[in-house]
Amino acid sequence: MTDPKTTFKPEELLGNLRSHSFLSNYQLDVFSFRNGGSSPETGWKLCHSLLPAGLCARICQPAVEQALKSVVTSGQPAVFRCPIGLLNFAVPLNSSAAPLCCVIGGGVRERSLDLLKLETIARTEDINPMEILDRLQKLPAVSEVELLRVAQKVHSLIPSFQKEEHHVIYVEKTTEQLNAIVQVAADIDSAVTDEEVVALLSETIGILFDVPIIVVALPEEGDHSFSLRKTWGDTFFDQASLSTEKLRRVIPNYATDMTVIQSEDVEELLPGGVADMLTCIPLTSANELFGMVFVFDRDLPTRDLLITQIITGRVAAKLRQLRQKAEYGRETSISDKLMDVISSLALTEGQAELVRQVLEMGADLVNATSGSLMRVDDRGENLQIEAAIGMNLNLARSLNLKVGKGIAGRVALNGTPLLVNDIEKTNLGQGVNRPRFKTKSFISIPLKFKEQILGVLNLADKKNQGLFTEADLELLTTYVNHAAAMIVRTLSLERAEMLEKLSLTDPLTELYNRRFLEKRIEEELNRSIRQGLSLTVMMIDLDHFKQYNDYNGHIAGDKALKKTAKILRTSVRDMDMVTRYGGEEFCIILPSTIKREAIFVAERIRRGIESESFAGEEELPLGRLTASIGLAAFPEDGDTATALIHAADIALYQAKADGRNRITFSTPPREKEEPHEQEATKSA
Repeated sequence: MTDPKTTFKPEELLGNLRSHSFLSNYQLDVFSFRNGGSSPETGWKLCHSLLPAGLCARICQPAVEQALKSVVTSGQPAVFRCPIGLLNFAVPLNSSAAPLCCVIGGGVRERSLDLLKLETIARTEDINPMEILDRLQKLPAVSEVELLRVAQKVHSLIPSFQKEEHHVIYVEKTTEQLNAIVQVAADIDSAVTDEEVVALLSETIGILFDVPIIVVALPEEGDHSFSLRKTWGDTFFDQASLSTEKLRRVIPNYATDMTVIQSEDVEELLPGGVADMLTCIPLTSANELFGMVFVFDRDLPTRDLLITQIITGRVAAKLRQLRQKAEYGRETSISDKLMDVISSLALTEGQAELVRQVLEMGADLVNATSGSLMRVDDRGENLQIEAAIGMNLNLARSLNLKVGKGIAGRVALNGTPLLVNDIEKTNLGQGVNRPRFKTKSFISIPLKFKEQILGVLNLADKKNQGLFTEADLELLTTYVNHAAAMIVRTLSLERAEMLEKLSLTDPLTELYNRRFLEKRIEEELNRSIRQGLSLTVMMIDLDHFKQYNDYNGHIAGDKALKKTAKILRTSVRDMDMVTRYGGEEFCIILPSTIKREAIFVAERIRRGIESESFAGEEELPLGRLTASIGLAAFPEDGDTATALIHAADIALYQAKADGRNRITFSTPPREKEEPHEQEATKSA
């Protein structure tokens, strides 16, 4: 049996220690001997980012190694000093898990500082002594006796962490953090400003993961730069903004990927910022970047990163909501007439109707009696009339115009609006006014969304033979900007609806997905009720699949899911419906089938998965990848889709509890006992 003292991980041990309030002022790490020297396991620096990395290693490393040797030899905790005035403690780890050596804590200073020694080091190393002194004075001050008591208390706690129950503590801490996230999420949802949201984000990450410094960057208008908010801890740089160009140069994938950069890149990104490492987390929602979170000097383990991504995802969604609200507020500050028109457009459904309304309402805004709305085709080569006033629409749609040709074509090409008072007095090559127009004045405005030209709005023949004015152009430009956004939004919604209709299968396994299942099971259940037929629901879950993924990676896990899907398809009738319910869980609907008949199908599936060869399955507790199966049937186990799936799921839980790799029937409701710990049973 493995010695329980060898099973702990540095981040788990540190996480447990940091949960104790008496250590809240201390920086902690697990140090080890490697290649004749010592190094931290999670990236902490002894001098607490007071000195440049190279200088810290040269000045402070000997003190660390001497302390390590002392505590390893004596087996007792000890206190030692950093040359610049920091106090630290070292506590041995009584573990056979070489090369782990001991816990070191620091980030505090002596009550009285040796200014002469500090000045000597500063002069020798050519650094600013006042800057270091200022940073030192901001650290908590303790005495050597107080620090030794802390070290002895840590020493007494470590044995309990080196037993198996520390894993329970670790899980409990994760649960506490998730519960905290849930509570904070409610506050985020009720926040009304970016500042409130950012403060909640920083406070949550800072407290939950003991982060020393957090900076949040929010995009400024124009998307050319980010404003920097020093939201947690004490930062040492005066930079107020960060250019998008610099961010892209240092972190090419800043908008999509979480990235960790080291001290040299930190200095380039945030001049004057002192950090050994910087974790850069994008705040994205709906594939749009709403900011960046910079976490200083904390190497977050995978678990903490996942929890962090939960809160950053919620924050990004809230920032997106606030931005949309702000944009809406700006829009509603336009004139009453424009606001009424836009409100009417917002109620329009469908692209064709929206295009017609955009033209007609635009004409109404400036009292035009004729005009057209032209759309650029998908290739960006031609303009086609999609709505018209003052001419037959079918005839208008037969007229195509090359982008770059004619007045509207030029407007589409260069994206600049055009106001003409007299077409015959311009050098646009139009010549005399065309007979169908009553006046010589017109406006032609590009429909633009960001940098994309969607089309051109052309308006002519103002009522009472009047001329279009600059005020008309300004009003229409504002209106068209909103209209273009609505057209894009409508197109996106229509495309999304089309994709939703097509998204009935799981892309990995090519099985039907849960959405399709929820629709079809209702149909099959209604048919069974009408015709007095039986219906069996089968829930299948791969045993220990999370461990399989952990051992072999997600690529192997995906291959295993595909193999399982193939086994399921070949084990049932054409009339049966096989779906991927979620993760490693599958659901099969067997119409006109009672449980006694379904057991043969379930056993065929169970044996098929058990006998199939899966790469790396020998590492699993059962020595192979297997499946547990739960069966429930209509009418005895339920008369609704929800009840049947729930009953099959409970049967699946029981199969898990009974040892896995087996089939379990649902017990009719009157025979059931109250289930306990179901989620815990299924979790493997």
